[in-house]
Amino acid sequence: MADTPIPLEVRNIKKRFGNTEVLKGLSLEARKGDVITLIGASGSGKSTFLRCMNLLEQPNEGELFVHGEQIRFKETKHGREPADWNQVVQMRAKLSMVFQSFNLWAHMTLLENVIEAPVHVLKKSKKEAIEHARALLKRVGLAERADYYPAQLSGGQQQRGAIARAL
Repeated sequence: MADTPIPLEVRNIKKRFGNTEVLKGLSLEARKGDVITLIGASGSGKSTFLRCMNLLEQPNEGELFVHGEQIRFKETKHGREPADWNQVVQMRAKLSMVFQSFNLWAHMTLLENVIEAPVHVLKKSKKEAIEHARALLKRVGLAERADYYPAQLSGGQQQRGAIARAL
C-alpha cells in the first residue's frame, strides 16, 4: 500500500522584511490528526510563519507541499510569488486557518458564516452545506447558537464558531 501524502509539509521557509530576517529556515510536517503548537515570544514570527504557510505572506525562500503537491513559485520584479494563483485557491480550499480575531462576518448568522465557503468556493449544495455545518456546530457545542450573530456570542463561542467554519 502506497504512503498517503502528508497534508501539509513546509521546508526551510525564510521570510525577510527589508533587512530583518524574521523566519530563518523553518520546516514543519502536519499529518492528519496532528495537533501542533507554535510557542514563542511576541514578535518572534509565529503569525508570519502561519501566514507564509497559506501564502497570505510570500516566503522569500522555501518549499510548500499540500497533499504532496508542491506549490510553484516564480520570481517577479516585486519578489517571489506563486506561479499559479489557481493552485493557491485550490490549496486554500484544503487548508483552513483560525485567526486571533476570528474574522466572522458580523452581518451573517453563525450558520451562514460556516456555510459560506462550502457553498461559494467548494460549490456544494446549500442543503448539503447546512447539514454539514449543523453537525460541525454540534461538534463544537454551538448547535443551539446556529442562528445567532457574532455580536450575540461570547469570545470563546466566536472562536469555536471560527473553528467549525475552518473544519
